[in-house]
Amino acid sequence: MKDIFVFLVLFALCSCHNYTKSKTVVWNYDDFISANVRMSDIADEMTIIQPDSIDYKGAEIVHASSFFLAGTEQGILRYDEEGHFMNRIGAIGQGPGEYRRFYNMAINETDRIIYVYCMDTSALLSFSYEGTFLNKHSLQLPKEWAWKFYYLEDKFYFYYLVNADSESAPYMYAITDTIGNLLYSKQDEGLHFAPGNYPSFPSHHMGLFGDTMLVWNQYSDTIYRISEKGEEAFAVWGKWSKRLTPAKVEKEEYYQSMMIYTIIETTNYYLCIWRPYDIMKGRWNYCFYDKASGKLFNSEGITDDLWGLPFFFPYNYFVIDGREYLEAHYQPYELLDAWLTSDDPEIRKLADRIDEEGNNVLIRIRLKKNGLNNCDRRN
Repeated sequence: MKDIFVFLVLFALCSCHNYTKSKTVVWNYDDFISANVRMSDIADEMTIIQPDSIDYKGAEIVHASSFFLAGTEQGILRYDEEGHFMNRIGAIGQGPGEYRRFYNMAINETDRIIYVYCMDTSALLSFSYEGTFLNKHSLQLPKEWAWKFYYLEDKFYFYYLVNADSESAPYMYAITDTIGNLLYSKQDEGLHFAPGNYPSFPSHHMGLFGDTMLVWNQYSDTIYRISEKGEEAFAVWGKWSKRLTPAKVEKEEYYQSMMIYTIIETTNYYLCIWRPYDIMKGRWNYCFYDKASGKLFNSEGITDDLWGLPFFFPYNYFVIDGREYLEAHYQPYELLDAWLTSDDPEIRKLADRIDEEGNNVLIRIRLKKNGLNNCDRRN
């Protein structure tokens, strides 16, 4: 812990990127209140979307206010908010205006442009909403294969996974302008790990909140907010039995280490989804940090007492018309198995809206405006 705070102070003094001073919150897992969080505590509406026309299984979804993109092995597909297919964006290939299968997407709603980041070549392609190729630029990134790619305030933000086993000072993020010129990048020089077998943490990272990108350093356990205004270190995990330390880690030890799937910031709370590295020894935990009260809650899963979802594992956070949403995807049989066997006749009726032979289903839940309800009174 001491080393982490020294690093934060040194970075504030030395960084050429503006640093926003703020109080860093320490999250000690001993302080987490055991809770049974229910869907009714966080959500008030559900939408079922089963996209038509094109198979999009395994798609990466990116939302605009009136449509969403599905990144598939067949290319980028555009759907309206009800799941009706609209058009393709470019095509898979190696010709002009084409991209290979390793890509990320971002949307500029002001100028009606869709950007495609080619991860293996550090190229940036731009398309119209209708799918017409517009331009190509080379990205001056410090390292290939950024894990996530975002467009914010006429800049591109790239989030990197940290690999302590192969890099002494791994990159955390980079920022470029819209034609690919590097504006800033950051390496993590705060912790130095001894040689060892460090586990890989394939975080999905849902890192946009307002005009900021959320960055989680999985080895110093620090959360940053990044924007055109600069960098702010918001929270850090305190030491505990499941956290990696800067020492040699043997296989038996890292099986107990914390594997964080994602950290989501909403208006009212942070949500961290984690489990022990050895999936056979633990289930996914849903940890909430309530901004208003400063309380920490840990729930082993979320019980859906509203719509009977078999599990809820969000892959997207987004805002439409001022309301916040979390979104998960399911194979049709997963929902049908849960809904057709429900004791609630209203839940059984939901099965009528699913085509068993159709595409994977998107379930979108709308978050309550007033945040968490009753968690501190029910544990």
